[in-house]
Parts: sequence; structure tokens; C-alpha cells
Amino acid sequence: MLTWISENAKWVIYIFIIGIVAGLLFMDTSALRIDNRPPVGTVNGEKLSNDLFDSRLRQIQSQQPGLSSEQSAQMRDELFRSFVQQHLMENVIAETKTKASVYEMSRDLRADPPQGINREPTFQTDGVFDFAKYEAWLADPATYDIPFMLEYENMLKMAKIPEKQLRALVGAGFHPSSLEAKYNVLNRETKFEVLNAQGKAHAFEEVSVSQNSIDSVFKAEPDSFFVAEDLAKVNYIAIPVEASIRDKESTLEYANMLLAQIKDGADFAEIARNSSDDPGSAAQGGELGDYGPRGRWVAEFDSAAFALDSGEISTPVRTQFGYHIIQSLGKRIENDEEQVKARHLLLAVVATSETIDSLEAILNIVKTDVDAGKSFEEAAKAKGLEAKLSDWFKKGGEIPELGHTPGLSSYAFFNPLRPKEESKTSDIMQNSKWVVIFQKADYLSAGSRNLDFAKSKIEQNLKSRAKINAIADYLKANIDKIDEAENVTIDSASVSFEGYLPGLGYANPALYKALSTAKEGVWSGPYTSEQNAVLIKVLEKKVPDKEAVNAAVKNDLSMSWQFGSFSAFSDYMRNLEANAKIVNNLDLYYRE
Repeated sequence: MLTWISENAKWVIYIFIIGIVAGLLFMDTSALRIDNRPPVGTVNGEKLSNDLFDSRLRQIQSQQPGLSSEQSAQMRDELFRSFVQQHLMENVIAETKTKASVYEMSRDLRADPPQGINREPTFQTDGVFDFAKYEAWLADPATYDIPFMLEYENMLKMAKIPEKQLRALVGAGFHPSSLEAKYNVLNRETKFEVLNAQGKAHAFEEVSVSQNSIDSVFKAEPDSFFVAEDLAKVNYIAIPVEASIRDKESTLEYANMLLAQIKDGADFAEIARNSSDDPGSAAQGGELGDYGPRGRWVAEFDSAAFALDSGEISTPVRTQFGYHIIQSLGKRIENDEEQVKARHLLLAVVATSETIDSLEAILNIVKTDVDAGKSFEEAAKAKGLEAKLSDWFKKGGEIPELGHTPGLSSYAFFNPLRPKEESKTSDIMQNSKWVVIFQKADYLSAGSRNLDFAKSKIEQNLKSRAKINAIADYLKANIDKIDEAENVTIDSASVSFEGYLPGLGYANPALYKALSTAKEGVWSGPYTSEQNAVLIKVLEKKVPDKEAVNAAVKNDLSMSWQFGSFSAFSDYMRNLEANAKIVNNLDLYYRE
């Protein structure tokens, strides 16, 4: 068996690494070096390990190369949150003193073998996992001297089984009753055949909402509009990153240089592999698949490819993607249609570093003027630019017009450990589409109430409610002649108390009321939801028989306990995280 481990060392290491990264296994950090840097974050005042975070981040990055800056930032945020959750879990396990017994560890090894082990040939018979072979391996005392098994046993002891125990402890308080289960079953299994008439919402105009109405709602319901997490607004000036005339000219010059090399005998395929900006064809030496008809490519490319004789190479052809050098690999006629086979190399026309530097130079002048006393708007106007104000965004969020901008969150959100900013603006920042400079405009701390933040939501809610009330009034006024009314759609549906009905949505209280009180064969309502107003006519009610109800209740009790226990634990961990004092210092180390 040790020979098997030696021969499959890569597989063992792979499982172990995946287990650590995906499951965030609890690890002893006592051997890590002392780190005097500020922590990557804290949870209730307790530090998270920088070295462990760096180590896990490198593991993930090695498995997911080529991530964009936005994807990398999201990955770090997700990893940080998993560290927070892991830390909270560790503390709860310590407080509750949950421990894994030898029996529990042995049972788990048999009930839930390590990931991937069932695919190992050593444990298979005729290509199928043979549990008897796995059982024999577990029965061999030498198995538990293998480093992988020592680590896996530690994970079972310190993490997996204690977490299972904690789940059972939290879920123990959930006790579904047969009465509740029967109520749920009848709500779900009792079916109604109905007609529903809903107003065509687009036919009813939105009403204007006064500022006084918005103020009244905000004053009456301040807790409905509190800020759940820190938010920021910024002023910004953005210049689009576009290739200049000089960039286009230099790209064409480079294309002609490559064309000259090919005509002097250089291998087309090798140059395409090394120089083409088309990743799909570059690896294939520029080849674009088998013979194809006209219309296969964009018009300019298509025309050039079909104009070439077999083996002939084009001069650089300009398309929306850049400059192409095309070689015809042959033509044929099939089904009375001319087809061509071709290869190409593409040089994309992009803004060069010199062009981007020139854009940054413009914004650096704006920055200097603002620091010298000009307003942000004045400095922008002096360079023929427009200063804009963003909407509210959270840490890690983005301004829709700009997309993800590395550095924005670090600038906009306060971190007391970051050096004090001397400038009145941000540094010049850049993404693939924009060069941009920011100035802080406003800030809201989590838990605060702010009318400016709530205004658009209140206004939209009031407009929506007024529109739905107008639809309801229309339906009510036309209930006796609804079949002839304009601006109404009538549909048939089979629905339960917990089902979905167009216009009311899923498991809507109004739907329960309608089905409980409506008389068969008569239009009733109107009933309203956040989406629309409807009338309902019950055509038929179908109640399941006693035997079907009893069978469903039994199954419902089992499923309810599993789901309820899972939900209870999820809520428990979510509340732990929500009530924890979490400090995220990622912006000190990583420019998101």
C-alpha cells in the first residue's frame, strides 16, 4: 500500500491541496513565522494570519491562472470571507468543546471516503469502486502512518466532525410537527384550476411623486432604509482608452514588417503562433478550420479571403478586430457554392503605453490644479472634460459606466491603517476602457439613515404602488364585463396555495386569500402584489385523497427536518458573521 502512495504521490498531494483550498481546513499556525505587519483582517479583535492567507491565495492562483483584475479582487474577497467564517467556526467549536471520537472518525472514513479515492484503480474492480478493497486498506495499521492520512485524520478531528456535531446541536432545536406537515402538504397538493385576469401594466401611466410624499415615507419608516454596509460616492473624470492614429499606423507598419518576413521565406504558421492576437487560431498556426462558404467571416475579411488564389497571401486587411494577414489554403466548389480554407494572423489595434501616458498626463494636470485650489469641476472644464458624480456603491463595487476600476475601493473607503492622503484627489487609475481620476464626494457608514440614499427606492415604490392601485381600480370597475375589457390579459392556470400565479407571483399572501375565499365560477378581487393586480375565477378545486396526504406528510416530515436543520445552521452562522466586528485590510496589501 505504501508503494501505491509513492506511485500516486501527485494524486495524494492534489487531494490534500484541494481539500485545504476548497474546505479551508483548520491548520496549526504555530510554526509560522512572526509577522509584524498589520493583519490582513481581524474578527472581533482577533487577527487573521497574513502568511496563511498568502499561502492559500497562491494555491488558488496557481490553479486559476489568467484571472482579470476584477476576478482576482473577487477571489480575494471570497477568500477573506471564508477566513472570517472559518475563524468564527473555530471559536464556536472551542466554546462548545465538540470533539471527534475514534468511532466517529472511523465511521466517517467509511461513510464518506476522501475525495477522489473512489476513482483510484487500486480500489476498483472491473472499473467500479470496490468498497471491500477500500475497507481492507483502512484495516491496515500502516495506512495511518501515511502523511496524507495523518493530515486527513487531523482534518476529521479538528474540523469536519466537530462541524457535523455543531450542525446537529444547532439543528436539534428544530422539530417539525405532523400537524404542520399536513398543513404544508394540503397547501401544496390541493390544486385549483383558475382563470386570472391581470391588467396590462404598460397601458397604465406612471404618476409623478412629490418630494413631500418621499419625505413622509422616509420619516414614517426610517428603519426600512438604513444602510446595511458602508457606501461611498465619488466625483470622477474619465477619458476613454482608444487607439490613436499613431497606434493604428504603427500596427500597420508592424503588419507590413511581418508580411515582408513571410514573403522572404519565414514560416507563416510560426509567426502566427508567436505574433497573432487571435488566441483561437494562433495555437493552430493561424488556421481557421476547414473549408467554408462566403459569409463565414466579417465582410472585409470574407472579401479578401475569397479574392486570393490558393497559396496567395494578402496585404494587411483592416477589420473591426485589427489588421489581418490572410493566406488562402485552397478553394473548392461544393453544392454549386465556392468555399475557401484560410489561415491568418491578427494584430489588434490597441492604445499603446505612450497613448495611455498622454491621457494620464492630462489627468495629472487636473490633479495638480485641484490640489492648487481649483474645484474638481473647474479643473475638468479647463481641459475640456466633464466631471461626473457616481451613485452610491459599496466596497468592492463599481461605477456602472466605468466597470471594475482597480484601486477605487481602496481610495473611496476609509482604512485608519493606510497613510494619510495628501492630495485632494486619487491617483490616476486605469482599466481596459478608461483612464480616470476620482475625488471623494460623500460617505455613509453602515447603520446610518440617509434620505439621499433612500430617495430613488422610495420614489420607485410609490410610483409602482400608485400604478398597481390604478390597475386594481380599473379591474374592479370592469369586473362584470372583464371578458370585454381593454388592457386586460386573461389566462388559465393550475395553481396551489404555495404555487405561482402570473401577476401575483409565487406563494403570495394575496393568492392564499383568493383561493381560500373565492367562490367557484365567479370573478373575485382585485388582489394585488408588488408586480400587478389581478382578478381570479376558481373553476375547480382538487383535494388529494387521504392515502396520498398521509404518504406526503411522512415524506414532508423527513425533508422538513433535513431542510430545517440545514437552514437553522445556516442562519446561525450568518448571524454570527453579521454580529461580528470584522475589519478587512485587504486594501493595504492588494490593489483591487
